[in-house]
Amino acid sequence: MTFLLAQGVSESTNDGALLWGFILGGAALGILMLELLVPSGGLLGLLCGVAIIGSITAFFRYDTTFGFVSLLGYAILTPLVIIFGFKLWIQSPLARRMVLGGDDESTNSEGAPDSAGQARLGRHAQLRELIGAEGITITALRPVGVVKINGQRVDAMAESGIVEANTPIVVADVYDNQIKVRPRPQASI
Repeated sequence: MTFLLAQGVSESTNDGALLWGFILGGAALGILMLELLVPSGGLLGLLCGVAIIGSITAFFRYDTTFGFVSLLGYAILTPLVIIFGFKLWIQSPLARRMVLGGDDESTNSEGAPDSAGQARLGRHAQLRELIGAEGITITALRPVGVVKINGQRVDAMAESGIVEANTPIVVADVYDNQIKVRPRPQASI
C-alpha cells in the first residue's frame, strides 16, 4: 500500500526526474564514445557508468516501469554499443597506432612513410631477402630465440614447436619484422 502511495507523488516533480533520466542517458552515450577516442585510463568509462546509474535512478524516481525498462534497455544496449564502438574504433588511425600488428608503415602528414616507418620497411626488406637461407640455431627456439644466418645473429621464431640449440634451420617466412624458421630437412643417405 505504501508503494502505491509513493507513486502518487505530484507529477510536476516526476517530470524533472524523467528529463534527468534522458539527459544522463545521452551523456552516458557521449562519454562512452569519447572513451574510445581519448585514452583516459578508464576514467571516462567510470564516469559513463556513473551516468548510467544516475539515469536508471532518475527513471525509477519517475516511475518503476520506466526504471525497469531503462534497466533492461541498458543491459541489452550497452554491450551492443561497446561492440559497435570498438568495430568503428579499430579502423581509426589512433587504434592502428595503439594496437600491435597494425599498419606496417608509419606515415607523416603528407602520407609518406616517416623515418621510423622507412627504417621498418628497410629492415623488413632485408629480412625478406633471407627467405630460403640456411643457418643454425644458437639458442633453443621456444618458440623465439636467436639463430645465426650468413654469419649474423638474428632473432627468429620457430614456425611450429620447439627447435633445440645447434639445429640446422632454413628461413621459411618473414612476419612483423621477425623471421620464421623451420628445421632443415635431413638429407637421405
